[in-house]
Amino acid sequence: MKKLIIFIIIFISFESFSQTIKEQLQQIITIDDAKKLAAENPNLEAELLNIHPEIETDNFVTKLSESKTGEIFSDLDFTYKILFETNINAFRVSYIFLDASKISLTEIEKLRSKILNEYKNGISFSNLAKKYTMDSSKDGDLGWFTEGMMVPDFEKAVKNHKQNDIFKVDITNEKWYYIVLKTFTDKPIREYTVLKIKSNT
Repeated sequence: MKKLIIFIIIFISFESFSQTIKEQLQQIITIDDAKKLAAENPNLEAELLNIHPEIETDNFVTKLSESKTGEIFSDLDFTYKILFETNINAFRVSYIFLDASKISLTEIEKLRSKILNEYKNGISFSNLAKKYTMDSSKDGDLGWFTEGMMVPDFEKAVKNHKQNDIFKVDITNEKWYYIVLKTFTDKPIREYTVLKIKSNT
């Protein structure tokens, strides 16, 4: 009986705590509101997330895609509020990375010419990426990414090309040199901005 009473007290406390959290979240409308909440309540470990249901697949994203702006929901550890939804573009490319901190620019240009030649002669881009890329990518496929995720020069080059274009991108200040194949047409997707906070503090 004593254990049952303790359990009921804990349950009621948790319920009232959850209610307090939800009441606070109902007042959060803008990014500034969310930032203010985070600054005033560091114990909440507040975090703003940008979620893209069309290009991300996990249980949380599935639940999110069934929810509406302003909705609040919780799992075991966190409580979430969908602040707003916008439309943005997503892009997909494959790449071969060449590192100018390891080889000279002359070597990079020779290598790029060789790679482009081999591609024109029918060798698949994924095989070329496996052979030549100087990072840990297995096949060069970058997966879907959205506006603002890549360095501006890389994103700009991708936006300026169409599906099946193959082109060079130079990020000279970082010594990053690329051959890029645009593998898909740009597609409009939804982006949810979500405030995530700890359910138990």
